[in-house]
Amino acid sequence: MSLLKVTFGAIAWSLSLFYSIRVLFFIAVQFFTKPHSKFWVVKKRPYPPQCLQKHDYGVSQFITVNGVKLHYVENGDPSKPLMIFVHGFPEFWFSWRYQLKEFSKDYWVIAVDMRGYGESDKPKDLSAYQVSNMVQDIKELVIALGRKKFTLVAHDWGAAICWEFVSQHMDMLDKYIMMDAPSRGVARKLIFSSKEQFKMSWYMFFFQMPKLPEFFIRMNDLKTFEMALGKHCTPEEVEAFKYTFSKKGALTPPINYYRANFASTSKWTPNPPKDIPHVPGLYLLGENDLYISKATGEMLQKRFNNLEFKIIPGTGHFVQQENPDMVNKLMREFLEKK
Repeated sequence: MSLLKVTFGAIAWSLSLFYSIRVLFFIAVQFFTKPHSKFWVVKKRPYPPQCLQKHDYGVSQFITVNGVKLHYVENGDPSKPLMIFVHGFPEFWFSWRYQLKEFSKDYWVIAVDMRGYGESDKPKDLSAYQVSNMVQDIKELVIALGRKKFTLVAHDWGAAICWEFVSQHMDMLDKYIMMDAPSRGVARKLIFSSKEQFKMSWYMFFFQMPKLPEFFIRMNDLKTFEMALGKHCTPEEVEAFKYTFSKKGALTPPINYYRANFASTSKWTPNPPKDIPHVPGLYLLGENDLYISKATGEMLQKRFNNLEFKIIPGTGHFVQQENPDMVNKLMREFLEKK
């Protein structure tokens, strides 16, 4: 093992321990100040909220590809062009509810629960969550749906995965739209060259710890979801996320995305060749995103030579939910360009 990899590993685990100690201190304060609150207990939710029982956004389907059963919600006319939505962390198909309704007018739209999420299979092996597996999931999903070309839309971890899909399978794409996450190569470069991105990425180090991240997110009846989504989602919509992630074992597979792909030995796909015209792409980033630096836009444009970069004013990390009207407008303008 090279000195660089040993050094990277030592730094990463030191930071993981540092942030874990801070979280443990916070937990200790909770325990001693609210000893009777049972802040570690998550309320049982045997039934989904009404918004998940409606068919306004589409119809649930299941399909087995690449050795895993994936759940997805589809809407629109299957004879129209295909558009696939890939969510991030901590989300599931429901994150795309506004886009499912809007773009079903012109596309056959499919929002997938990625492996490890929602109603899709949740492999136990950590290696099952390496990015290469999810890239293959998407490829085989498109083929199984009977298509050779499609439009790809992705957010957060979905985008991190789909940048590599673009690099490997550009021939399958008509256009692509990424939101609030750069490629892994750009992310790693920025984390260790930008103080801003380094501070924003603290949770990536914390998530390397076993079990503690899951316990932390579950605290106070999954209050993390209220803090992240409560300003732009209704209480019932927040409850949809809580219902999904309160299920037994629902948090470990999503966090395993970080554990399986953060190590110094993990590999990512090289950028596509610069001397060929790339398919048109759009990268959207919330103006007030707390996790992703605006520097990612210019860096990505140097790697993908037909990429537009736009900032969504007044929004945070979950742009497609925080300002769906603006996001849908920018998406439509981009998709209608010849």
